[in-house]
Amino acid sequence: MKNILITIVTMAVAFGITFYVLTNFYKQDNELDFKTDGTSNLYVNSSTEDNTLDTDTDNTDSDTDTSSTDSDSDTDSNSVNTDMFPDTDAIFADVTQWETYFERNINLSSSFVPLNNQGEEIDKGDFLSDLTSGSFAPIKLLSGTEMYQLYDIENIEDQKISASVTKAADLAYAYFSKEGTKLPEFKFSDVNGSNFSSSSTSEKIIILTCWNISSKKSTDEFSRLNKLYDKYEAYEDVVFLSLSSDKSSKLLQFLTKKEFRYPVVADQESYMKDQIEIRQYPTHLIIDEEGNIEKMVSSVDQLVAALEKIAEPDLTDLDEEEGM
Repeated sequence: MKNILITIVTMAVAFGITFYVLTNFYKQDNELDFKTDGTSNLYVNSSTEDNTLDTDTDNTDSDTDTSSTDSDSDTDSNSVNTDMFPDTDAIFADVTQWETYFERNINLSSSFVPLNNQGEEIDKGDFLSDLTSGSFAPIKLLSGTEMYQLYDIENIEDQKISASVTKAADLAYAYFSKEGTKLPEFKFSDVNGSNFSSSSTSEKIIILTCWNISSKKSTDEFSRLNKLYDKYEAYEDVVFLSLSSDKSSKLLQFLTKKEFRYPVVADQESYMKDQIEIRQYPTHLIIDEEGNIEKMVSSVDQLVAALEKIAEPDLTDLDEEEGM
């Protein structure tokens, strides 16, 4: 009887050990599968590349800290920090959402830090050039520094978004390429008979606006441009000037109804389009003391932002020199 009890106890212990081992092995196996699946869900491949390349990409991503990736990313070509990236699903829901986001957050003429789609800093010219391809959109990272990152939009359903990005990027890249070049020689007389030339404005900062009457966007900016004029007109080393494609008689009649304090030079379409190479009205330029185009932008908002960074430090220095 004693031997039978010992045998039963031994079998029970053996069964318990076996059950424990098998149960824990099955649990660990399931946990491993879950972790693998959970990691792979962080990367959603939307490219048309072959499976070999996809595998290589996954291997690279598996060695990367998942805190530097974005679970909401549309493509695994976009390296995203979830703490710094906005809601791309909402931004790219349709072209209206995109254009609203772009208008409120993106200024391609500003002094931002340009990043490629892997989050690496690149040259601003390369950044803008990549945007002109229509394959990327600029996203502003949620950081203290103004940083824009390229975001892959090749598989965004609304193709109007790509067209919108390309249009804005083409203009920004063209104007960026003009920065650092000489403003073509000029000799103007405004509608009131005042004369301006390359030699008479030498060693002065020129704030130049290109516009025409039929451009509502141009004339809507007059009130803010007038405020700029009031702010800087006291500085002898700042010259305000505007060029219009309209005839003098038409301008004189128009300006009796709508105030514009800049000196206005008539009939300058050829100079603006053929020599300065403007793409749209309005276009604003900041010319430095040596006659170089320091900034070329397409809105008064961009002009104001540029002046705060470029002109005001120079004007502060002038104030200090005159006060000595």
